[in-house]
Formats: sequence, structure tokens, C-alpha cells
Amino acid sequence: MAYKIFTLAAWLLQFITTAFYTSNTPIFGHRATPFSISHVFLSIFWIVLWIAQIVYVWHLFSGDVGRNNSAATVGSHFILFNVLHWAWVMLWVRNQYIVAEVVIIINFLQLTALYFRNPTAPRFIHVAVTAMPLTFTYFLIFWNGAIMVHCHDFLCRVLANVAVWGIAVFAGFFLTAYRDYYIGFATAFLAAGLGVEQFFTKVIALQWPFAFAIMAITFLASVAVAFPNSAVSRDRNNERAPLLREDA
Repeated sequence: MAYKIFTLAAWLLQFITTAFYTSNTPIFGHRATPFSISHVFLSIFWIVLWIAQIVYVWHLFSGDVGRNNSAATVGSHFILFNVLHWAWVMLWVRNQYIVAEVVIIINFLQLTALYFRNPTAPRFIHVAVTAMPLTFTYFLIFWNGAIMVHCHDFLCRVLANVAVWGIAVFAGFFLTAYRDYYIGFATAFLAAGLGVEQFFTKVIALQWPFAFAIMAITFLASVAVAFPNSAVSRDRNNERAPLLREDA
């Protein structure tokens, strides 16, 4: 009962606050950075995440004991993610970027701990509680951090051109170690949003081509993992074919 109450309360707190400030953000002069993501892509991402979270909460209230237990197993992490995300939103809209970065890192660490503790959680739990929140929080570290250090000059943009490849490393780790194509597709989608926003921010730059390259690489790798018999996987096998000995 405690999980049901606090889970629902934490989700409503996060949902109402995020939805409200999405259309009522105080104007504090937020400038675009090399890690700003398209608001259209962010909105789509969060709508999907909210739907997934609703499905998770529904399983917690389900009459199926097995689903109840599976949902309750990660209930504390779900509650903590939503509370910490609410805290970040409240800090973000008030220009408190340093404290906000600390909150983001704490959220990332607790989600990472959850992932390693439950790498084989049921799909409805994994997507809503681990994969999508973890991916978004990773991107948020760069985005909030870039605003925190006022990353607008040439040198910072050069450093950002290098740091952006950390996104590919992040997705690559989970695709390789855990074959987690959920994180792969989520990363590819947000990388696409990063590329779109960077293109309209600064056309003559490397950040948006790199973002789109990361999107393409991550998406194809995710397809290969999710659908091992797909054309992508066959093409990869064909590339290896000349190196294999085929005796008549």
C-alpha cells in the first residue's frame, strides 16, 4: 500500500510540474548550447515515457500478485527518479544549474545501480523505470552541464565535438554488454533531436553532423541486436564472409 501511495504521488508530482513548466517556463535567457535538444523530440520522448510509466503504475495496482511483486521490486527507484526529476525541473527554471547538475548526477547513479541490480527486469518495468529514464538522464548531464559552464565560445564547442561521442560509447556499452536495444533506440532518438536542434542553432559546425552520425550508428546497431535475422545483421555477416573459410 505504501508503494502504491508514494509511487502515484511521485509520478503526479513529476508529471504535473514537468507539463506545467513545459508551456510556462520563466524566461531566464536560456541560451542554446552544443547539447541542446529539439523540444519537439523531447516532447515526443516524454509522452512515450509517461505512457510507459502509467503502464508501470497500473501493474502496481493490478490484481496479479506476480506483476505486483515485479513492480514493487523497483518501486523505490521509480519514486526516487520522479522526485529527483521534479527537483531538477524546479532548479532548472530558476537558473540553479550547479545544484541541478548535482541532482542529475545523483539520479543517474541511482538509475545505474538499479540497472545493474535488475538487468533482466520484465519489459514493462525496464522501459518505464530504467531504460528511458537512464538514457534521458545521461543526455541531461551534458545539456545542463553545458549551460552550467556557459558553453558558448569556440573552445567549448570544440570540446563538445569530442564529448558528444560519449553518447555513442554509452549506448554501445549497453548494446554490447546487455544487448539492450531499448537504450539503443532511446539514444538514437535523442541523438536525432540533438542533431536537429544543433543544425538550426549553428549550421556551419560539426556538432550536428556528429549527432546524426551517432544516431545512425546507434540505430543500426540497435536494429541488429533487436532483430538478429534482419538485413542489417545479414549485411554484417556478409562483410565477415570473405574472412571465413568455406570448404567445398
